[in-house]
Amino acid sequence: MIHLKDKVKSFLGPLWWYTAILFVVQRFGDVMNAVIGLWLVPRYVPQEELGAVLPLSQVGTTLALPLSVLTITFIKYVNVFAVREELGKVKSLLRDVFVLSGVLSVLIFFGTRFLMPYVFERMRVGDGSIGTLIVMSASLMSISAFFSGALQALKKFRFVSLTGLLAPPLRFMTLMICFPFRALSGYFVGQIVPALYGIGVALFGLRSVLFDKKIEAMPYIQTDGRDMVHFMCSVLLGSLFFAPKDVIEVFVIRHRLPEIDSAAYYVMSRFAEIGTYVGATMTYILFPMASEQHEQGNRSQKLLFHGIGGSLGAGLILAGLFLFAGRHLVCIVPNGESYVSYVPHLALLTVITSLRCAFQCFLTHEIACCRFAPFWWIGPFFLLSAVVLYCATGFSFFAPYVPASWVIRMDAINPGRLSFILGFMFATAIIPIFFMVCYLFSRRWSQLRNRLP
Repeated sequence: MIHLKDKVKSFLGPLWWYTAILFVVQRFGDVMNAVIGLWLVPRYVPQEELGAVLPLSQVGTTLALPLSVLTITFIKYVNVFAVREELGKVKSLLRDVFVLSGVLSVLIFFGTRFLMPYVFERMRVGDGSIGTLIVMSASLMSISAFFSGALQALKKFRFVSLTGLLAPPLRFMTLMICFPFRALSGYFVGQIVPALYGIGVALFGLRSVLFDKKIEAMPYIQTDGRDMVHFMCSVLLGSLFFAPKDVIEVFVIRHRLPEIDSAAYYVMSRFAEIGTYVGATMTYILFPMASEQHEQGNRSQKLLFHGIGGSLGAGLILAGLFLFAGRHLVCIVPNGESYVSYVPHLALLTVITSLRCAFQCFLTHEIACCRFAPFWWIGPFFLLSAVVLYCATGFSFFAPYVPASWVIRMDAINPGRLSFILGFMFATAIIPIFFMVCYLFSRRWSQLRNRLP
């Protein structure tokens, strides 16, 4: 049996092997998450508030951006030190970053309490008391990402699987308890409890490094501090290019469109997210493997192409399924009849999601290999597209200040509709893929040219 397992692992390669393991284990969790997103949430959250779920979640993610940047740097250098077999540095870095993440979470919590009333006003949510829960869930999920990232960097995928298997049922039970009292607040309580569980599992998985007295903590700032700061600043600047686009898209859908449109987008996005299950798992595993290959001086292009292919293939197959069976699937959702007319958008949104997942796989690979040129090439496009979308959907604000002919053209386009926003999202998902192909081709051409005598 062991011999057969080794044969299968050798045939598939480590990327597909670990992806298959995590994919099988985590699919149970994904089924639970799908039930939560497509049945439980639409059942308890009123339709007029349903469209606010995604933008409010995105607000929390944006507030925790400093922690996310720190997490990426942390994962990279835990992996670097592990490859070098410098476990003392791993131990020091784990302890330092956990303390720093706690301090940053407190600062983010108090700072954002002043901003939440403005967010709720635009999200058309009456109960501003959930602001505390949003910030708490964002902070705890970011801290949980540190612990999960340590498991990822050290390739302790068994504990990652344990978290992915049990966290969704725990979240489901929490939501079942909280939803009858206050649905929207209960949603964010349901984010907090699994985050705490994930921290506990990760601490148990990291005990061999954190609490082993035989491993003596070693300083790393003197030897690697400069490289770490350079890496973190590059990731931060790149994130400032990419982060606003995701936030603005869900923001304008909720803020500019009718409540039924934003609710329909929520339902369609929960189906479309299923298309990322393969790609997201591959990207998660790709980062430490690509980082390890880079540190050892090996090429990781094959890993990248497999990751991109898996991300695109799974998403496009699912989009085809939704094209033919989407109407029946949407009717299963509570109040699903209200969203049947939006089914034609479902396949398109799934294609958009898979394209973005493939590009995220590419970016993850380049970050793991400490190559940040794509950030400066394509990053301004993402930032510009976010500004264009926000201004186009709110063009009436500029009407007194621009020529009348511009206003007439914008009225003819009518950007304040879901189909326009999805078309814009599709265009801005295709262009990065074209850039990615050109970038990889030019780098490959440079490598071949340098080999010529």
